[in-house]
Amino acid sequence: MAKNKFTFDDLNAELAGLNPLGSVMDQSDFSEVTEWIHTGNYHLNACLSGSLFGGWPNNRSCSIAGPSGTGKTFLTLNSVREAINMGYFVIYYDSEAAVDKDQMLKFGIDTSKVNYQPVNTVQEFRTSITSITQKMQEVKRKGGEIPKIMIILDSAGNLATAKEIEDAATGSEKADMTRSKILKSIFRIIMTPLADLKIPFLFTNHTYQTQDFISRQVAGGGTGPEYAASIVLMLNKAQLKDGAEKVGIIVTAKPDKNRFAKPHPIKFHLDFTKGMNPYVGLEQYATWDICGITRGSIEKGVKVPKATARGWICKHLDEVVPNSEFFTEKVFTKEVMEQINEHIKPLFNYNTEVDAIDNEIGELLDRELTME
Repeated sequence: MAKNKFTFDDLNAELAGLNPLGSVMDQSDFSEVTEWIHTGNYHLNACLSGSLFGGWPNNRSCSIAGPSGTGKTFLTLNSVREAINMGYFVIYYDSEAAVDKDQMLKFGIDTSKVNYQPVNTVQEFRTSITSITQKMQEVKRKGGEIPKIMIILDSAGNLATAKEIEDAATGSEKADMTRSKILKSIFRIIMTPLADLKIPFLFTNHTYQTQDFISRQVAGGGTGPEYAASIVLMLNKAQLKDGAEKVGIIVTAKPDKNRFAKPHPIKFHLDFTKGMNPYVGLEQYATWDICGITRGSIEKGVKVPKATARGWICKHLDEVVPNSEFFTEKVFTKEVMEQINEHIKPLFNYNTEVDAIDNEIGELLDRELTME
């Protein structure tokens, strides 16, 4: 007898046969971030994910964009080290021939867990990443075990096209209009497989200033990378000096797009000798009310807060810590970090509480709206 009722369970069964990746939403973890990869700086982690203990999501594509010398590769190598420490193996696509083994070793990277892939064109990159993700998906579908993988592309902005190289060889001066189209194609092809395999994809990109009436900094490569990435982190820099000597850069990081946290800009330091201190940036939250830390001294056993003091009173240590020892795990213990993390939630996290939204509706409607 023919069935005269088609239920939601029947629909689920039909869809399961059509798409093995799909399921009822309350049972799906397909797009769920199951772990976060430390960037090397806790304040930057919060900027990206809303938590000091977050960082890069393990199943999304993220862009680090900025002018030359803003620390894009530096951040990438920091993240490679942290990912390997979490059990990842790394495929590092390098279109600039700018990274070598000695450089990675200086970052504390286990180079035996990095597969280095020099790549020249968008076509080469598309073929490689498509082939490897398809192979891993086949193994996964058959119940096989696959390794934890992180994929790096440094940089998307420097990839040429086959046509560009052919035109250069023949002396043709015709403009190549294919690059943006192929880049967009790559991101369309790889987004779903990367999410399925829980592969974080981190890519750098060059930026340029537009010729608009009000000039803007935009990333190269067209709209494909911008639309596909869950995070687009834009970088700018200022020089960090010791007297007249340039000793590093101060980087301003601002998410142009972020699906996990408010686009709140932060600053961090890249020291040419010491690298990136993971705790720099947290000093702005170091107050007695937040975490029991403040500038000051202890005089005759009495804690004396003082904004101009050279040391820091730390409640959990019951001592004064000099500036030279401040940005360390001695001061920023797990408990202190958790207290700061709780405090910064309203600053970095999207607020979805109904009461908060209701209270702000009137104010929102009264504001003058601006269009980008």
